[in-house]
Amino acid sequence: MSPFKTLIELGLMSWSTAVLGFRRGWVERNEIFDYAISQLASDDNTENMDVAVIAGGEYLSNEELLGLMLKQAGTSDDISGLDKWRLAFLLNVEMSGGSDEDKVSRLQEIYAGFDYPEDMTSCSIYSKGNESPLVAMHNLVKALRGRF
Repeated sequence: MSPFKTLIELGLMSWSTAVLGFRRGWVERNEIFDYAISQLASDDNTENMDVAVIAGGEYLSNEELLGLMLKQAGTSDDISGLDKWRLAFLLNVEMSGGSDEDKVSRLQEIYAGFDYPEDMTSCSIYSKGNESPLVAMHNLVKALRGRF
């Protein structure tokens, strides 16, 4: 499952979170279209023309799509948004069926990809902590879930 779908399942997806993910290349265009369709299906957005344009927006350029998404997003908290994305990526690693070695390798990529956040230091293979990176990841997932 993609991190985008994980965030939807957790009820943490919003337009500002989608914008952040789209800008960083974590969200595919078709996922944005599907999210817009689901928003139209909810009672809150049935009258929203911009969401309808996004839902059928295969013809839009990335810039046009992003502009419409930004209109929906309003103000955003990038720190909170990044933490949501970290949670989704970490959950995907935790739930993957790969070997521990594969999980640790993916965890290192996530650690670097998020610019080495301080609360992930013990997830590093170079950490001087006493717990394994996977145990540290599990503890971080619990902490991030507690925030949301």
